[in-house]
Amino acid sequence: MGARSAWLACVPVVVALAAAGCDWREFDTIQKRTPVLAVGAPSHFGTDDFGRTLLPLSSLPAGATGSRFVVSAAGTDALALIDVDAKGQVGSQNVTSTSFVMNEPITALAEVAGTNQVLLGAPGGAAGTVYVLTMGATLDVALLDAPTGVDRFGLGVAAGKLAGNAAPDFVVVSGADLTVYLDGDAKMAVPAATPGADCPMLVPTALPARDRLRRAVLVAPLAGGTGAQIVVGTPTVKDMGAVAVFTVDATTGVATCAFAYRNADPRFGHALATGDFDADGMLDLLVGSPPSHAFWIRGPLTAASPVLPVALAAGAGELGSAVAAADIDGKAGDEAVVGNPDATVGDAMLAGEVRIVNGKLLDNELPVLRRRDPGANDVFGIDVNALPFCTSGCGTPTAVTKNLVVVGSATHALIDFLLPGGGVDPRTD
Repeated sequence: MGARSAWLACVPVVVALAAAGCDWREFDTIQKRTPVLAVGAPSHFGTDDFGRTLLPLSSLPAGATGSRFVVSAAGTDALALIDVDAKGQVGSQNVTSTSFVMNEPITALAEVAGTNQVLLGAPGGAAGTVYVLTMGATLDVALLDAPTGVDRFGLGVAAGKLAGNAAPDFVVVSGADLTVYLDGDAKMAVPAATPGADCPMLVPTALPARDRLRRAVLVAPLAGGTGAQIVVGTPTVKDMGAVAVFTVDATTGVATCAFAYRNADPRFGHALATGDFDADGMLDLLVGSPPSHAFWIRGPLTAASPVLPVALAAGAGELGSAVAAADIDGKAGDEAVVGNPDATVGDAMLAGEVRIVNGKLLDNELPVLRRRDPGANDVFGIDVNALPFCTSGCGTPTAVTKNLVVVGSATHALIDFLLPGGGVDPRTD
């Protein structure tokens, strides 16, 4: 659905090194290509409204290679599906539908793994709306029935296998509630969980727009594959921020408050990601806490798990407003990727930067990523994600895949093919 056309620009990103001198990434004479692709906006996006919300997809269409991700606008209902082939060539499909309500931006995205569906949260309407995008021969959009009486439905969305059935379940959070859709059935909403004092859920409307319009929520598998937890971030205005953890009954799908992690930073819980940072085979939790921190919690997640700081050099702005986890360097343990879109670079305010930290204690910060020519209001790092890039056997157990980092800004989605220690460029000639 929508014409297919291509937008491609190459804009280098440099690594901020302690010592002056040339950056080898600017030349890349062996590969004869720029190490960073900056994907620009299709025509139906605003000139400064592309790249702020990104969702990499884990699966590709049959016969495809490279990467695929979804981008939504912040100010309008514009949505696009971006394909990057194994050579780094970029194509885009506009996603249009009569189901979309004009001037209702989609601010929350979640892939339904193992399917060809994506959940789209648009909480800005009268009560909020959630759509289900199905990517087949055409791009189809359907509405997800909302419970009555909820406020800002679709602030956060997630999907995963919560109950005992084979089909993934949908999770939607609003301003104060959590709802589960068993087997992804739009008509089978399980009554919202009662948060309780141990699992605060109310998101104040007085929060900054970045907190009010998108809420962090994810499904975290339990150790041993015995079930899953729903993790929801709840930043606040002045009180302690919280990350609530709910357990789900495998038969009924009812979510029950288990416990919550709290931190003195009011905006603790603004962003969430999972990764195995200490290489012990269990998923850990990464928590963004702007304006100056990120924290991690070793898996499995229990009430007794300590909240540990990620070793980040001090930075003013919005450090921690976006987080991601990925094995970038091919060594044991994932890297933590932390965005700071409001960072000042040189004389450019709100230019933005991205921090990367590795090590079993997340105590080794790599050189900072910035645009080669930082510009005011670029907000580079307003979103960060791990982007799987497949070169062969895609969609099969023998797939050859490398994790890249895709960074959102005000005008571009930037794909970095050669991060420090990341090995060779995966693009094929």
